[in-house]
Amino acid sequence: MVRTRLRYHRLAEIVGTDGLAILTLTDENDRRALNVVCDQSMRHQLQMRAEQHDLCNLLLPEVMLMMLNDYVDVKKLELTIFGIHEGQYLVSLLNQDNYSIHQIRLSDAVLLHVMAHVPLYIDEKLMESQSIPFDSEQTRISIPINTIDTEKLKAELDKAVEDEDYRLASYIKEELSKRKPKDENAEQA
Repeated sequence: MVRTRLRYHRLAEIVGTDGLAILTLTDENDRRALNVVCDQSMRHQLQMRAEQHDLCNLLLPEVMLMMLNDYVDVKKLELTIFGIHEGQYLVSLLNQDNYSIHQIRLSDAVLLHVMAHVPLYIDEKLMESQSIPFDSEQTRISIPINTIDTEKLKAELDKAVEDEDYRLASYIKEELSKRKPKDENAEQA
């Protein structure tokens, strides 16, 4: 697998939501951006690290990282985004010493990347399909429809129909149908 190395760039609040935010990850040359939705809790965790609060050294993630350092060479860890399933990015955490691999939520992977400088990669083809050109001046951020969870998509479908935006409703409905188990799709045919 050919991979692109990512870095955490910024966090932007989504206005009008219950604390949701957009994480922006960029390639090393700041040419492409991968925008990902994160919840209020993770937004708060990342903001605290960005502001370098002294309290962070006493929080569970930092304490666990300090303990982990007693058993694992953190410099031998790496994170890779390798796919998408039902609106969620699939991420693996690899220990290069013993080749153990564990799956991790993307937002937690970004937190580990920020806290411990663990390298974060993405499959190059996935980056091509999911990213947009990076513009540091942009005021609007887009995210791929296939990364929005099913419940939020259903709510957006209802809103699109209510607003009579049938083109958007069609895109959302198509994405929702892709997520249904194959036997459900066969029943509806």
